[in-house]
Amino acid sequence: MFSGLLRERRLSAGWSQDELAERSGVSARSISALEAGGRRPRMSSVVRLAEALGVDPDTRARWLAAARDVGAEEPAGPDAPAAARPPAPDAVAVPPFPHPPAGPAVPQQLPMAIRHFTGRSDELRELDALLGDRIPGCGAVVISAIAGTAGVGKTTLAVHFAHRVADRFPDGQLFANLRGFDPARAPTDPADVARGFLDALGVPAPRIPTDPDGQLALLRSRLAGTRTLIVLDNAREAEQVRPLLPGSDTCLVMVTSRNRMPGLVALEGAVPLALDVLSRAEARELLARRLGPGPVEEQPEGTDELIELCARLPLALNIAAARAAEHPGTPLGVWARELRDSRARLDLLSAGDGHADVRLVFSWSYRALKPQAARLFRLLGLHPGPSIGVAAAASLAGLPPSRTRRLLDDLHRAHLIAEPDRGRYTLHDLLRAYAAERAAADEPPRERAGATLRMLDHYLHTAHRAGCLAYADDASWQPLPLGEPAAGAQAEALADRGQALAWYRGEQAVLERVVDLAHRAGLDAHAWRLVGVQVSFLLKSGLWAQWQRAGETALAAAERSGDLRGRAHAHRWLGQVHRSQGRQPRARHELGLALDLFDALGDRPGEGRTRLDLALARGEEHDDAEAVSESRRALELFREIGDRNGQALALNSIGWYLTHRGEPRAGLVHCRQGLDLARATGNLPAQSSIQDSIGYIHHQLGEYGDALPAYHESLRLRQEVGDYFLQADIHTHIGDTHLALGDTAAASAAWTRSLAILEHLRHRDADAVRARLDALGAGEH
Repeated sequence: MFSGLLRERRLSAGWSQDELAERSGVSARSISALEAGGRRPRMSSVVRLAEALGVDPDTRARWLAAARDVGAEEPAGPDAPAAARPPAPDAVAVPPFPHPPAGPAVPQQLPMAIRHFTGRSDELRELDALLGDRIPGCGAVVISAIAGTAGVGKTTLAVHFAHRVADRFPDGQLFANLRGFDPARAPTDPADVARGFLDALGVPAPRIPTDPDGQLALLRSRLAGTRTLIVLDNAREAEQVRPLLPGSDTCLVMVTSRNRMPGLVALEGAVPLALDVLSRAEARELLARRLGPGPVEEQPEGTDELIELCARLPLALNIAAARAAEHPGTPLGVWARELRDSRARLDLLSAGDGHADVRLVFSWSYRALKPQAARLFRLLGLHPGPSIGVAAAASLAGLPPSRTRRLLDDLHRAHLIAEPDRGRYTLHDLLRAYAAERAAADEPPRERAGATLRMLDHYLHTAHRAGCLAYADDASWQPLPLGEPAAGAQAEALADRGQALAWYRGEQAVLERVVDLAHRAGLDAHAWRLVGVQVSFLLKSGLWAQWQRAGETALAAAERSGDLRGRAHAHRWLGQVHRSQGRQPRARHELGLALDLFDALGDRPGEGRTRLDLALARGEEHDDAEAVSESRRALELFREIGDRNGQALALNSIGWYLTHRGEPRAGLVHCRQGLDLARATGNLPAQSSIQDSIGYIHHQLGEYGDALPAYHESLRLRQEVGDYFLQADIHTHIGDTHLALGDTAAASAAWTRSLAILEHLRHRDADAVRARLDALGAGEH
């Protein structure tokens, strides 16, 4: 009997008749009568009761059949209301489920799924895991908070997943756009969302309270115990979401927002899911789905460039794909070339639709920012990237670091910047282009110029401090005269060599771009000095290509401004890089120009260090006599000015080339004199170089037992000062000595370490070390 089926299901759910009435919209009086079996139910009431109790389709069909049989068992009396009487013979029969009569239906509000949804396998696995995270009886709703920047595909992911699991939520799927970042309308009020959901759930209008709190409370009651999936899209803040959360562990709520929602995570236990741009493989798959596999596979270079120019942002890739699809015969490289111009890129990434326009979609997030955060975002568009630290951002904005960090956190919560490492922030290229656009439109020229100058001074003064800490006792380093930094510029507070080297490593890619920016902006004094404060790091790290580009930029800047000191330094830096790369005639030419300019300027330290560079170039050409002569001239200069570090290096150079001339005993004397001076001044790089020379001389004398301790001390010191490239030379020398002692295993190990460094640096000396290993292997066989 229907009465028994209804009573059994209600009791198994643990509900009273009043609670079932609240959830179904059928009065408690009617429910009592139906369970008593004294009246025939309306078919619409059966459907409502079945929905409220979450019965499956088969059970619902049995209920409808049982309800029809009520009249056969207990005919309705003549005074029964019309709705309760048996239908007339010619009446239209009420169809069974799944075609119920007019009345509440299971809501299925999900938007259409995207046909070409791509990738996101890791994120989908995380969302799948949520369905197994319920703790029965705890009453806590399961919430996923999907956050990410504009255009990254938050809604697409949420809707795709919701469709994938919809069958696990038989009581329906609710969807609401909370319009958190809608440019034309205010964010949707939670009570308005609740009213819409109640309508979708079939709650009769007279039963819906007029006050917002009552509507929200009724929604929670209506959802309690149901298996309902709720998608709250485009939320502005946690307070917009919190009132809509059901208090039931049988529901799943998915929230998407451009803002991170730490409060929702902390208080409601939401599981955060940060959505980033697509991987390169996912981006290629997306283009292949939109354009077909042919163009993507046949035009790999054009495809890859298009992907990078679109910053792997799904919205941008979809717009670019749509444009390409309109002209199927046009190579993808053509579209990529159009997008190379960063000024036109945002214009091109628009499909003429407010939701398919990258610039417009970004603007919704930008307009939601508070004024100071919006200003910092604009100014970040002046930074060349690829990342920025707090002190550099503070300099850009002319604000204290503590205030700047809070503003950066605001931008991070809004997903307008990323923080891949603590205290390091990035913008993808499209957001950077938009920020630069906003800076050009909203910041007066004077403000932009001031921000750029503060930023350049930050890098110049910090790098100079780093160089003084890391290379003060190195021949490659020469302090530069710097003026006072611009007001508001914040230099990093570096304390020791370790911090200095770590800063150089972290900022190397930024420094390269900063030099180019300064040169393009016509700030030539900054441009060549920014090169000067990093060349020692580039030399010691073996970054030859970057070193040469930087030197050429420095020379161009110094020549354009007529700065003789800048020209002298730039010629020396270029001479050093040419010498390191084996281009000795070009090296001697550049060093000769530098020597003349330092002489004209009366710069004796510069002249002395340049002569040591010339000695190295002569030595590379096996002109050991001239190398000794240049080293002696340098020694005289350093003695005249009382430069003991310079004297130590010059003595080492003399000793090295005397040894190559066949005078190792004389060379050893000079090197030991240099070592005493280097120890007296605490010059670790010089000590390392001289110990390497002493080890080499002992090796040439056949004193292998004395050579190895000197080499190992040299290596220890070189590792301590962070000089990566020159460690390879020492490993090679250690291997040579082990071979002379007959220890081929130790020789092979040392040469292998040397080769690993040289191959990593793509240095020309790698061939010579490889030949040693090959010869050793051939000899063993």
